[in-house]
Amino acid sequence: MSFRQAAGRNEFENPPRRGARLLLGVAGVITVVLVAFLVVWLPDRLDCDGADLTEREGECVGVTDGSPAFLPTGDDELDDGFRAVQELIKEENDRVAEQGDPYVKVGLLATLTPDDEGPQAPQRVLHALEGAYTAQMRANQTRQLGDPAPQIQLHLANVGSRHEQWQPAVDRLVSMADDTDPLVAVVGLSVSTRHSQEAAKRLADHGIPIVASSASADGLNSASVPGLIRVTASNTDFVTALRQYVRDREQLTEAILVYDENAPDLHVTTLTEAFRELMADELGANPDQPFQGTTVDRDASAALFDAAVRNICQAEVDMVLFAGRTGDLHAFVESLHSRSCREEPMTVLFVETGPVVDVDAEQRLAENNITIVQASAMDPAWSRDFGPESDAPAGFQGFFEQYDTHIGYVEDVPAALADGYAVANHDAMATAIRAIRVSHAQDPESPMTSDRVGDALFLLHLGNAVEAASGTLHFTTDRQGDPGGKPVPIIETPPGPTPPELYTTPVP
Repeated sequence: MSFRQAAGRNEFENPPRRGARLLLGVAGVITVVLVAFLVVWLPDRLDCDGADLTEREGECVGVTDGSPAFLPTGDDELDDGFRAVQELIKEENDRVAEQGDPYVKVGLLATLTPDDEGPQAPQRVLHALEGAYTAQMRANQTRQLGDPAPQIQLHLANVGSRHEQWQPAVDRLVSMADDTDPLVAVVGLSVSTRHSQEAAKRLADHGIPIVASSASADGLNSASVPGLIRVTASNTDFVTALRQYVRDREQLTEAILVYDENAPDLHVTTLTEAFRELMADELGANPDQPFQGTTVDRDASAALFDAAVRNICQAEVDMVLFAGRTGDLHAFVESLHSRSCREEPMTVLFVETGPVVDVDAEQRLAENNITIVQASAMDPAWSRDFGPESDAPAGFQGFFEQYDTHIGYVEDVPAALADGYAVANHDAMATAIRAIRVSHAQDPESPMTSDRVGDALFLLHLGNAVEAASGTLHFTTDRQGDPGGKPVPIIETPPGPTPPELYTTPVP
């Protein structure tokens, strides 16, 4: 909830008209109560004073060490979780500062004041914070991510609910590179928009390396931004996995493309291009179906799909390639439930970091002959079975156990990990830490700098590959910062009779 929203609430009933004196008296009481309310409420929501924050369009943006806590807008139910994890980060940061040995800082650049209508849902942002904190604790208090030196502080950089207000956060991160205990890397960069790209370029201009967690747009890597790598597959990798799925199934032959034409969203523009290039045979001459996405542009109108669905039925295709974001996918599938050609099976192909369809929706999808096929960075099955016979990556069990240990307020760990954002941000943090530790081992007597960490990023392969929760990741110049060895699970809802073959990104 923003300050503007709170200020617009009518929290008090109008007093009965019993004369001007009584009216003034009641008004005075209301004023006192309102002032008291704001004094209590504002420090949690929008008191940027006394912290290294700036107010922009009703949000506090900038950098903190976990205090005061960033909170979601309009989702009070998650406040306790947001406060709890940031208190844990603050506690660990304080311990690191007090232990007396040199340490370094890593920034988490993300939408830390999310809302339900933005590109990052509040629940996912909470899980991202939890994953990054888990990696910090593994680095500082175990040897699972290498020798525990130098110690790591985690600083939180909020860029606003749509990544638009990135300048104050990035400017502060840049200044922290000159601290006695410097900032040497940035992780996060959770959405693929032009704002994210601009923020990454500003950091790169100052020699600060970036490890993106879930930004999958093609080209958002070291090819366009020196020192930028990512732990997620690229959109081309995701679509390659979907193409493998399609061509393994004889019943899937003809597709139509439904795409978001919202220009600032690099995720959907590059996903659209990947679908067109890699699945040209399936698309044939079927006309594209554009729509206006709703999650990146703050002033976007509701996405409407009735016309597109009518055209899809007329085209008599068996597949839809959906190049959009999760919120718009849900609206599109809702329209498919009412399509005129419900008797014909329809498969919708989609890309997202973690599963997007609730198990409770399976029966309705089945009744209306709809299957959602998603290329994902995380398979919920990993949380249910990470034994020697499972498909879970080798590094997943260690992450799961440490998450369970350090995020003590979470009762259902598999459910919290299912959306993939804890895994993605843990892996981004773990990769940055691995580069820090590799560089430190080469020359432990020299001060750690962002340049040294940037130089170490492309040493993270072969014997220095990152045993991350989502796979054993190799970073080489051949792939320009995209991870090799990254599993790309295919998730079917409802599930088919034969599990899809697992695609893994190539290791040069």
